[in-house]
Amino acid sequence: MVNGDEALSAEGIVGKKGELFPPKEIRNTLGLKSGDKVIYRVEDSKLIVEPVPDLLTALKLPKFAKTTVKEFEQERKELAEELVER
Repeated sequence: MVNGDEALSAEGIVGKKGELFPPKEIRNTLGLKSGDKVIYRVEDSKLIVEPVPDLLTALKLPKFAKTTVKEFEQERKELAEELVER
């Protein structure tokens, strides 16, 4: 969505090696520059592309989860065990 109320859509192309080339209007709207990282996600057969914020920007974003150090360590331990099992 653009400005919270209007969707922006534009046609782009897929390169020979599968590269995605969003049009300039889309890049400008998202503030994307060469070398920026993005996250690709598929929802309901639609490709969603979101910019990955740099660390400084991410630190300024509103917090969306609360966890204690104990909970974090437990989750980290479980994920490590899961990786070992693979």
